[in-house]
Amino acid sequence: MKKLFKDKRIIVVILVIIAVFLLIDFNQRMVLLTRLRGQEKQLTERYAALEDTREALETQIAFANSDEAVEQWAREEASMIREGDIPIIILPSSDTISTEPLIQPPTVDEVQRWQIWLELFFGQ
Repeated sequence: MKKLFKDKRIIVVILVIIAVFLLIDFNQRMVLLTRLRGQEKQLTERYAALEDTREALETQIAFANSDEAVEQWAREEASMIREGDIPIIILPSSDTISTEPLIQPPTVDEVQRWQIWLELFFGQ
């Protein structure tokens, strides 16, 4: 009968050791899962940002290939006009008004030495 108890204790100790190793492995797997989920979230956000960028670039390419873009460039940057348009050229005024304030040099009062001594002894 004692041998049966000893065998049961050994089996229980072995089962406890196995359970501890399984818990340690489970804990490591949970830490790994948490880290992988964080990486998945970051990559999903980055993918969404890249998709938005791609869509914006496709929109810009579509506009650049349109006739409206060519006309806008011709009128604004190349200063071209259509047939029948009346060009208006704005010239700068000939008498420009300076907006800078005039800087006056600071005035320095000349003080004589006798005035300094007078102020030192009899000053207020």
